[in-house]
Amino acid sequence: MNSTLPTNRRKKAVMGAALAGVAVLGMFATAHTAQAATGDRSGARTVGIARTAGTPYVINHYGEENADRGRAERSPAHLVLSEFTSIGKVNWQQWGAKKAVGTGKVTGTWCLDTCLDKPLKATVTLSDPKTVDGRKVFTAFTLKLSGNPGAYDSEDLQGKRPLATG
Repeated sequence: MNSTLPTNRRKKAVMGAALAGVAVLGMFATAHTAQAATGDRSGARTVGIARTAGTPYVINHYGEENADRGRAERSPAHLVLSEFTSIGKVNWQQWGAKKAVGTGKVTGTWCLDTCLDKPLKATVTLSDPKTVDGRKVFTAFTLKLSGNPGAYDSEDLQGKRPLATG
């Protein structure tokens, strides 16, 4: 019997935990393209999206300054979907009164060994706008990985999930 097997498993578990910590810190510590609370990120790409006063925001916890309370944004280039999942380089095709749809690169603690350096292509749909603290915000998301992403065991990839709203 190989006596190094438990040691190797421990090393892998420690490495996975360390990578998860680094990914979470990196996600929150890197603040790209600051935005005013009612403006759009200059780094976001959109395709002819019209907005009105009633167009919802999303509460985004991306960047160190937004990690705790979040920031109301429209069409962010990078978006924290949950404590385990984020999407970057988002190209928004739609940002309307009932839903927002964009494509980008997704990563999370659930795929650190495979997607830390190569994020997965995905489509994100934000939905269920509600008024929170006097501001209309999206309160749910669904995520669909593109192509043949492999099998990942993550709640964030299963159906509609709640978004932080404050």
